[in-house]
Amino acid sequence: MFKFKQVVRVNKGLKIAIFTFLALTIITLPMFASSSRKSYLYVDHKAGDNRDGSASHPYKSISEAIDHAKDKAEIHVAKGEYKENISLKNGIKIFGEDREKTIIKAKKEKQATISMKNNSTIDGVTIRNGKNGIWVEKDAEASIINCIVKDNGTGIAIEGGNTKKSNQVSISKTKIKDNNWSGIYGAGARRISITESEISGNKKDGIDLARGTSAWIGGTSIKDNKGSGMKLVIDQSSIWTKNNDIRRNSREGIEISSYGTDGRIDISKTKIVDNGRHGIARLQRAGYISWTKNLTYGITPEIWGNISGDISSVLYIK
Repeated sequence: MFKFKQVVRVNKGLKIAIFTFLALTIITLPMFASSSRKSYLYVDHKAGDNRDGSASHPYKSISEAIDHAKDKAEIHVAKGEYKENISLKNGIKIFGEDREKTIIKAKKEKQATISMKNNSTIDGVTIRNGKNGIWVEKDAEASIINCIVKDNGTGIAIEGGNTKKSNQVSISKTKIKDNNWSGIYGAGARRISITESEISGNKKDGIDLARGTSAWIGGTSIKDNKGSGMKLVIDQSSIWTKNNDIRRNSREGIEISSYGTDGRIDISKTKIVDNGRHGIARLQRAGYISWTKNLTYGITPEIWGNISGDISSVLYIK
């Protein structure tokens, strides 16, 4: 009899434990599900006073939405002009309704219109009037897609940092034009991808990348810039270019500098035509390298009509 009662007590305890576990599971599972779910916020410059970020009651400014955004939030912005400077927090993604008509214009012109932190995205907007249209912070993985970046100081400025794939800055299907300095400026070594974009009419160089850069540049038009189409540095770099159209830039089509350290730049299947100086200028600024080893041509580029010649001799700059 004693043994029987003891078994009953154990079974009752087991039932209580199972019931407690199931109850906790029912309560906590929705919490885990909701915490992993993306949040969607909406912005419309015509919004009224009753605002909670929903589609029916959107926020009035992008900054207001960012202040309320959780990690991995998507912010959808209606057509209109938004006069503000924006700092994208980690994981935040902004989607404009219409890239021509969804305009972010810097309120403070001496600051970047948009600053991007890690794993942030800006897609389908026009970005204007900042010291930099977009400033990508050190080591930040960032995506710039289907945007127009114009009438800034520098179009897109990228702070130096890690060259790992997980820290890549990706620029695709974007027009970067009519900026007062370079279209894209790499302030230090980074991993950068530039594809299917147009970089034109900037008052300095189209693309200016620092030594140590790892880059892929493909399917991009680089034209009518007042400096060189591309300004690149071989030293410690790994830069691959293909299917680009580089024309009518006021200086070189591509200006390539070496300071005496090995690297690799490959130019493949690209048109380099009608530029104001050389199609490709090779500048030895210090030391010596083997240019045939460090500068290569994949599928032969098409180079003609450049005023000072197609490919320069190695020019020693002191």
